[in-house]
Amino acid sequence: MLKSVPNLNSVLACCADCPADNLAGHRTVFIRDVMANIMKTAIQTILVLFIFCSCGQQTGQKEQFINSTVNSQTDTNQTDSKSIVQPDKKVGEQLFKEILDTIKIEAITNAFLLKNQWAYKPFDNCSSFLKFKANGKGLSYNCEMEEEYEMTYQVIENRVYIAEYDIPHVDNEEQKKIKFRDDIYVYNGHSLIMIGSKMYNIGGLEWTPKIEDVINYDRKKY
Repeated sequence: MLKSVPNLNSVLACCADCPADNLAGHRTVFIRDVMANIMKTAIQTILVLFIFCSCGQQTGQKEQFINSTVNSQTDTNQTDSKSIVQPDKKVGEQLFKEILDTIKIEAITNAFLLKNQWAYKPFDNCSSFLKFKANGKGLSYNCEMEEEYEMTYQVIENRVYIAEYDIPHVDNEEQKKIKFRDDIYVYNGHSLIMIGSKMYNIGGLEWTPKIEDVINYDRKKY
């Protein structure tokens, strides 16, 4: 019995279709590989950019932190330096107390005051003086105010008490002369040094001036 022979057209069609299907499959695989490579490259690029930006941000933050720390430390050092170099300055009563605690007081008499000149230079080209007279009176010249004042004085237990008088220009229509200050001095062997002071106004108000520097009238022989 003879076997049936396949239809020639079917065989030819099958032979014809097979190369086309294979080519389409190869194209699909190729396109898929290309797209996969593109996606892979894109992902790698994004990762590199992310890491670069992240590192740059961290570096900037680190530099900012270092600069902030250095500036903070510098400010702290400057503050500490100022606190060491510039302690609280004593004025007024505190200054007078410190002077008394540090100087040696020498004996002094009216006669000794009379036979010497007493000058104080608060700064260059400015010289104040105390001039004592035999009757318990004298003159006080203040170079800073460029004024001369009448004064009275007395020596009690090696302390020189001086009162100065002036005619205030404010609230003083009668031109009344008043005592406007009392000062106390001691002698340390070469200068009269102020250790106390009180000031007054025409209304009777009294206060201790906030003197910041030691006031010392150096002795000079006539």
